[in-house]
Amino acid sequence: MYEGSSDAQAKQMYVWLCLFLACSAAVKGEDVKASLLKLGMKFDPAPPGVNPYLQKFLDVHSRPKVTFAGAADSNTFNLKMTETFDFKPPIRKSPFSSTGEPWPMPYSYHSNKEKVLRLLPEKFSVKVTGHTCNILEKAVERYNKIIARHIIEEQYNFIYNFDERTRELHERAVNVKYEHVTDMSPLQVHVNSDECGYPHVNMNESYILVVNGSECKLEAGEVWGALRGLETFSQILFRKTNTDQIYCKETEIYDQPRFAHRGILIDTSRHFIEKYVIKNVLDGMAYSKLNVLHWHIVDDNSFPYQSQVYPKLSEQGAYHQTLVYSLDDIRELVEYARLRGIRVVPEFDTPGHTFAWFGYPELKSTCYQRNGQPVQGPIGPIDPTNNVTYSFMSNLFAEIYDVFPDEFVHLGGDELHTDCWATNPSIVHYLQEHANIPAFEARTNAQLYVNKAIGYYFSRLIKTLEATAAEKTTTRHFLMWEDVLKNTKEVPAGSILQVWSGRQTNVLNLNQQGYRALYSSCWYLDNHRPYPMWQEYYQCEPSPYTNDADEKDKLLGGEACLWAEFITSDTLMTTMWPNAFAPAERLWSPRNVRDFELAKERIQEQRCRFIYRGLPTGHISGPDYCLQYKEGPLGGPDGINEDDSATGVYKEPNVVIVRGQADDRDTGFAFNESPSGKTDISLNIISDFSAYLPMANMGLTLSGVGLVVLVTRNFYRRRRMC
Repeated sequence: MYEGSSDAQAKQMYVWLCLFLACSAAVKGEDVKASLLKLGMKFDPAPPGVNPYLQKFLDVHSRPKVTFAGAADSNTFNLKMTETFDFKPPIRKSPFSSTGEPWPMPYSYHSNKEKVLRLLPEKFSVKVTGHTCNILEKAVERYNKIIARHIIEEQYNFIYNFDERTRELHERAVNVKYEHVTDMSPLQVHVNSDECGYPHVNMNESYILVVNGSECKLEAGEVWGALRGLETFSQILFRKTNTDQIYCKETEIYDQPRFAHRGILIDTSRHFIEKYVIKNVLDGMAYSKLNVLHWHIVDDNSFPYQSQVYPKLSEQGAYHQTLVYSLDDIRELVEYARLRGIRVVPEFDTPGHTFAWFGYPELKSTCYQRNGQPVQGPIGPIDPTNNVTYSFMSNLFAEIYDVFPDEFVHLGGDELHTDCWATNPSIVHYLQEHANIPAFEARTNAQLYVNKAIGYYFSRLIKTLEATAAEKTTTRHFLMWEDVLKNTKEVPAGSILQVWSGRQTNVLNLNQQGYRALYSSCWYLDNHRPYPMWQEYYQCEPSPYTNDADEKDKLLGGEACLWAEFITSDTLMTTMWPNAFAPAERLWSPRNVRDFELAKERIQEQRCRFIYRGLPTGHISGPDYCLQYKEGPLGGPDGINEDDSATGVYKEPNVVIVRGQADDRDTGFAFNESPSGKTDISLNIISDFSAYLPMANMGLTLSGVGLVVLVTRNFYRRRRMC
């Protein structure tokens, strides 16, 4: 009714309208009852139940039946109601999440959604049998914390709320699996090998995971497989909607990676990336079974590596004296990665991309203008003809070997400009005398000339760095960008070349020349588009071969690259994830894992998993939701929340994470028991200001009363004096 009209006026108006509609319907031969129903739909003057005709109308039409039809882009569905409500808007949304499904997809995976196990915190524990070490013990601590507080709940599909009947059927179908459940046994983790050092390219990451009504076990040949298996176990767990109850489908997994090298490249030169962000990257890699952090640590723009043997590199080349990574910072990050089974491969890009090396100008080439005049300042690339270059590199890399223990070092070698070496008469003369590179090529074909000169530089540099490694009784292998192999055969055959600008056929060409390869061309995560990119990344196949046997020992794996020209500490994680999920699965899972429809549901669950564990993560492909853990992310050292007394999803005061020494036979890390047998005592400290409000109000009230009494006494005292 109109605003401001009285109830009497409303009733009177309604009666007159009913009479008018009835007369009109009678004249036209229409059903008077139907006409009144139409009127009731518009005005509804009486509450439900008073008008039987109106109530019947509401019973029929307030629950329209809804059907959904997917659109061509797989991210939009059309909503179609009954004929009474012919409503077909295209509604964009992200894929609906799967429940308790792993990412990446295991090599062999079988689950039974009809048989569900229940994890009871008071009975569940993770017990390590066989060999153990600090890597496994730390991992059990982390995953105990994840299981206790950071298991995501199955998503609620609110779309079903459009139709009450559909919603009821959906909820009944979801809840039927909870009608008959079995309690889960403690997880037995058995590792056969006692290896527990630094992860390496040949580490064994395979594992077997079995969870059913009679047993719950994880078996691995080496600790690295146990790490991957613990992650998978945490992923197949899920919470029932709006509860703290944790469940798991009956599952059997045999898993192993397709490729040994599964990497992420980060760039800390274009923008300085904070140390805590790098730790977030490492956590995300562990959750996605990526195992190599390719750290492009320095470049033209800045030199944040704080060397002790050559301190002027960062003193003059870093953006700011606080925006550096000390050797202790690097050791901390390398150890953080080691505990997650992740290798850290540093890249010190030369001879190009070295503008920021001007702390030591004797290393740099002098460039010449067309008029033959030298360009002022040490702006050129590293001088390949200067003996000082190679003694400097030997000393610098001796330090790098100490702080980065990985057997691989990336030497760069990409995008060297042609207008410096080819214009320098002393370099041209030297290379003609010592490298048999004709001087006339510098004038007639500068690109060909520079390509040959790069071959000379890397041949000499690698021999120098191999000798440096031998002096330190260690071995190093070298990665380089594919650019170094253009028009030269001087690059040592044991090198590994990274393909970044070509198709998979480039891998084949490198293999035919005797080099192993990494593939990155299709996984440049900083190539922004106005549409979701993970689908495109997921379709990329890195190998030119049709079977695993042909590519073995030829394609080492691949890397997703995130260059930081337009990436900062604030945006790195949300740009990297969820896009990096796609190469993570492509590099781990078998080549026949290609079902995009299943992948989009599992990738949505993985996104929510990241968010619930506290990692900043971008969108998938449209509107959606993910719950966040209200008491904060995992955080703290080694991914363990520093406040172990914080209440988790179980809301049980006796939930603790045991930090005990493990022997070689059996180590149990239970949620509710302490290795010393002592009872943990919780202290509740009032920290919410609202807890003090009653006392504060009482104090203010008494103060006010006292002030009134004092003023009143002074007033009457002055009157008596007058």
